[in-house]
Amino acid sequence: MNYVTIIYLLNIVLYAIYFFGRTGSETDLSGVDFFVSVTLSLLLIFAGYLNAKKGMIYRTVLWIFFVNVFLFVCSGLFDQFGSDFNILSTNNSDSFLFTLALIVYNGYLFPLTVILEGSGFSLLFPVVLAFILPSLGYLIGKKLYPNIR
Repeated sequence: MNYVTIIYLLNIVLYAIYFFGRTGSETDLSGVDFFVSVTLSLLLIFAGYLNAKKGMIYRTVLWIFFVNVFLFVCSGLFDQFGSDFNILSTNNSDSFLFTLALIVYNGYLFPLTVILEGSGFSLLFPVVLAFILPSLGYLIGKKLYPNIR
C-alpha cells in the first residue's frame, strides 16, 4: 500500500470539501486557510515517512511529482502550441484544462497559489513541493528506521 498515494488523494477530497464549504470569495484568505494547507502538507510528509517505515523504495513517493510535472509541461506546451494540436482547447487559453487540473490536483496549496497569482511561480511551486514534501518525510523515515529493507 502506497501511503503517499492514499494521502494525496485524500488531500484532494478534504480540501475540496473545505474549499466549497467556506464562505467568502476565492481570494479572501484567512488563518484557517493556511492552517488547513499546512496540516494537509504535514500529512504528505507523514505519508512519505510511512512509506520509508514500511520499507518501500524511494520512487513510491515520487509518482505525484511526476504527475505534477506532466500536467505542468502539458500546460506550457498547449499554451505555446495549442492551436496546432489541442482538441481540448477553449477560445482564449489552450492550456486551460491542464492548468485547472494542476491547480485542482494541488488544491491543498491553494493559499500559496493565490498569494503567488501574479507571478509565474503560482504553478511551479506546487510541482516543486510535490517533490519536496514526500521526499522529506521519506528521508526522515529512513533516518529513523535505517535497517528496514
